[in-house]
Amino acid sequence: MYYLAKIFQAAGLTVLLIGFMANFPRLMSRMTLVLGLVLFGFGWIIQRYVVRGRRP
Repeated sequence: MYYLAKIFQAAGLTVLLIGFMANFPRLMSRMTLVLGLVLFGFGWIIQRYVVRGRRP
């Protein structure tokens, strides 16, 4: 599960990077931003709550 979380995080950052570079002087589209944040967030949630266990 650790590697799955890291893959989701890397995919989210990659989507954000590609979206930024593809539209450079302008802002990236909202859909690209949301997709990148959702992928990264999903990986972060997996790593935080599933891999490490929930700590108070």
